[in-house]
Amino acid sequence: MRTFAAVSTCHAAGYETYGRQMLATFERHWPAEVPLLFYTEGFTADVASPRILCRDLAERCPDLMSFKARHADNPLARGATRRIRPRLSFHPRYPYLRLRGLKWGRGYRWNAVRVAHKTFALFDAARTTDADVLIWVDADSLFFADVTPRDLEALIPPDCFVGYLRRDIHSECGFVAYNLRHPATRTLLERFERLYREDTLFAEYEFHDSYLFDVVRRQVEREGHKSYDIAQGIGLRASHVLINSTLGRFMDHIKGGRKALGGSHRSDLIVERPEPYWQAKR
Repeated sequence: MRTFAAVSTCHAAGYETYGRQMLATFERHWPAEVPLLFYTEGFTADVASPRILCRDLAERCPDLMSFKARHADNPLARGATRRIRPRLSFHPRYPYLRLRGLKWGRGYRWNAVRVAHKTFALFDAARTTDADVLIWVDADSLFFADVTPRDLEALIPPDCFVGYLRRDIHSECGFVAYNLRHPATRTLLERFERLYREDTLFAEYEFHDSYLFDVVRRQVEREGHKSYDIAQGIGLRASHVLINSTLGRFMDHIKGGRKALGGSHRSDLIVERPEPYWQAKR
C-alpha cells in the first residue's frame, strides 16, 4: 500500500466560515495514518489533532511573499484590469469553435496573487512530505462519510503522475492527487512553480491555479506521461464535477455562493447519489 498525505490552506475569515469544519470532518472520516498539512494565512488554528500539522504560510513560503511584493501595485496580477483579448477555443463536446476573452483581465481568473497562496502551499508540502501521494483538498470542503484506504488508492494509478478532475473548461483543482513517486510529477511541480518565480504566468490566457495546472499538465502529457481523470469524463457534462464524481460518495465541495447555504445544491447533481447526505437535500 502506498502512503498518503493531504494539504490545504485558508485565511482567518475562511477558517471561521468553513476551514474549521473541514479539519473536523477530515479528522473524523479520513484514515488515521493520513496527515493533513494545513497552511494558515495570518492566524493560529485551534487544532488538537496530532495528525493535523499546522504551518505558517508566510514563514514556510518566502517565495510567495516575494511574488506578492513584486505585484503589490500590479492590477494585472490582481484581476483588476479589463481589456479585450479574443481567443478562439474548441468546445470538447460540440464540433464548433467559440470566441472567448471579450472581458479579459477582471475577476478571479486573473487574480494571480489571491490563488498563489494555494499553489505555494502545495509546492512546499510536496518538497517536505515523505508520502507517496500528496492530495490537495480545498479548505471549503467537508467530509460526511469515511474515506477508506481503497478510496485513496483509486484516486491515481501508480503509472500516472497526477489524478485530477477534468472539466470541459479548466480542470477543477479543489481536489488533486499528485503521485510523488512518479518522476514526471516533480517535472510538473517544478514547471508550475517556475511560472510564479519567473512571472511567466502572465503570458498565459488566464492566471488562476486551475488554468496554470492544465498548462503544465498538458506539457507533461505531450512528453508521453499519463494522467488520470478521477471523474471519468463526468466533468464534460457537470460543472460541479467533484460531487458528481466518485468523490461525491464521501465529500462535498462548498465552493462559491454555496457557502451561504452550507453545502452544494441538490440541483448540482447530474448523477443519482444514494448517500443520506445528498438525500437529505432538497
